[in-house]
Amino acid sequence: MSDRLTVSASVHVRAEPGAVFAVISDLRRKAPLNPYIEVIRVELEGGEPIRPGSVFYHRLRRESRIFEYRSRCLRCEPPRLFESRGETDPSFEVTVTVEPDAAGCRVTQEERLETPAELLDALDPPPTAAPRFREVMRWLALFPAGRPLVSEVRVLQRERVARRLTRELETWLEAIRAHVEGGHSTELDPPRRPTCGRARETM
Repeated sequence: MSDRLTVSASVHVRAEPGAVFAVISDLRRKAPLNPYIEVIRVELEGGEPIRPGSVFYHRLRRESRIFEYRSRCLRCEPPRLFESRGETDPSFEVTVTVEPDAAGCRVTQEERLETPAELLDALDPPPTAAPRFREVMRWLALFPAGRPLVSEVRVLQRERVARRLTRELETWLEAIRAHVEGGHSTELDPPRRPTCGRARETM
């Protein structure tokens, strides 16, 4: 059974692809639009333009927990593709595509992450005390008859986590849509013309 989880969602935005790309490729603009987190700080390390190899530092709060990590741009092809990897343990990857159409563009975000048992228990807390739950699961995994039960429990956890992450991603994309369509600015505006694709050949 693979521990890899993939979730995705799409939204239609009535705006030029370039305007959308300027938001989804600059995590300093994109992160504050996520209603499930509070941004303490997001910084671009190494200066502009954003390009493959660019690194963003994130300090975020979700509920009562504070998270710090860096994400690295893997691919940047304005105005249609931005891909990054969160340098966490385990790591995660995010791919955002912008597809133009007659009324604007469709934005699709796909997130891929490894979900070992410890992360599943954090994202989908067990009904009993976590240390005891993990001890029982480890004990069951020692016996051939218990392994199918362990596998089934993990599959159900992974399904619940996927549904929750998908709902949250849909809400985030809707917030991005409303932001772009509303013409809202941020402290970084006016938005600069995307230039990250020019540096791609240097990597």
